[in-house]
Amino acid sequence: MKFSPSMPRYNQFILDMRACLLRRWRLELRSSFPRFLLVLVVCFSPPLLFASNLSDSARQLAGKIAAVTGPGSLALEVANRSSLDEKSVREVRVALQGQLRSLGVHVAGNEQAMGSVNVVLSESLREFVWTAEVAMGNDAARVVMVSLPRAAVGSALSAAPPITLKATPLLAQDERILDVAVIDNAAGAGSARLLALEDSRVAVYRQESGHWQMDASLPITAARAFPRDLRGRIMLRRDHLFDAYLPGTLCRSSAAMPLTLTCSASDDPWPMTAEDTGAVRAFYAPTRNFFAGVLSPGIGKISNVPPFYSAASIPRQGYTLWAIAAVDGSAHVTDGVTDQAIRGAHWGSDLAVVHSGCGTGAQLLVSGEGDAAKDRDTVRAYEIPDREPMAVSAELEFDGTITALWADASGTSALVVVKREDTGRYEASRTTVACSN
Repeated sequence: MKFSPSMPRYNQFILDMRACLLRRWRLELRSSFPRFLLVLVVCFSPPLLFASNLSDSARQLAGKIAAVTGPGSLALEVANRSSLDEKSVREVRVALQGQLRSLGVHVAGNEQAMGSVNVVLSESLREFVWTAEVAMGNDAARVVMVSLPRAAVGSALSAAPPITLKATPLLAQDERILDVAVIDNAAGAGSARLLALEDSRVAVYRQESGHWQMDASLPITAARAFPRDLRGRIMLRRDHLFDAYLPGTLCRSSAAMPLTLTCSASDDPWPMTAEDTGAVRAFYAPTRNFFAGVLSPGIGKISNVPPFYSAASIPRQGYTLWAIAAVDGSAHVTDGVTDQAIRGAHWGSDLAVVHSGCGTGAQLLVSGEGDAAKDRDTVRAYEIPDREPMAVSAELEFDGTITALWADASGTSALVVVKREDTGRYEASRTTVACSN
């Protein structure tokens, strides 16, 4: 299907088996009563197996903890970094405490406890992994763990619904588009504006009758020549309309209409998120097309990461997880303490996080490796329950090569720029996430 300026594009749903009972009920009611009872057992057994497996694994972990501590009192903390819902986490905690109690280990407050146990519920693509760090007095902490195959929990595992991606066209033109930004009621002007960052200007469009009409052209002046493989970023601001980041150059708009643009040489790091202050920033290699890997301020205790094309922050309870697409083709996640490579991640070079309210609330949109034979690129949504990604949408296909993928200012959608190989034109679109359950 060709990319039409008036036609949004959807990807396919990920199908599930929620209709199991309904379909078979209609069939089995026509047969014998015993067979109908069998269907009820088959359709309802995954949640029952799910609960049983959770409790069994919790009891196994409790046995390993008690083997380290012996009888006594312990302070217990349980942190969930997996896709388990709150009810399942409560069940794990209850089973854990009950088994510990039967083994002579009682949960107490920090003041009365002789030691502490910090349990982390995490998961990978293949299994749940639960670890317990046991600290007793001045002794070195010891770690015990249990694992549970994800297949063992059947269809009851996924608390997150399937995700659907939709691309809505914004702008198509011959000039190269580095980035776009959409502003509703820009600077009190009463109508929406679209900003398109190009090689030599920022084009400002006004929306009229559902179409974007050129309103202004703001030239970019640079003290040095830009690299051939040029990248750029537009960031909306509170005290003026926007900043435009280019290699070795920073341009700032005026605060009111009519807009003007002032550019100056700058080696300041580029912001990785939309926040004006306090956000993680990365130094851009001015003669190349990637970030050098030096952060200021950094991600927690980490101020250096491998050189990368893009990075995106994923909120977690109590911390932030960052996904990084490195220049060498690898993908990394870091929580500000450790930097871990994602094994087997066949991703492209562009990442962006969208806050949707679906699933865990935020999805990581990742460009594909591209299909040179078809001149097509893709975007897919992932969630990272712990440190290994899980695909939560089908691939959304674009007619061309993705040259830019950035989260918009609100964080609720991503802006995608594609270069079509058949026409050489650039097309910008907005990609949104919808819960498809």
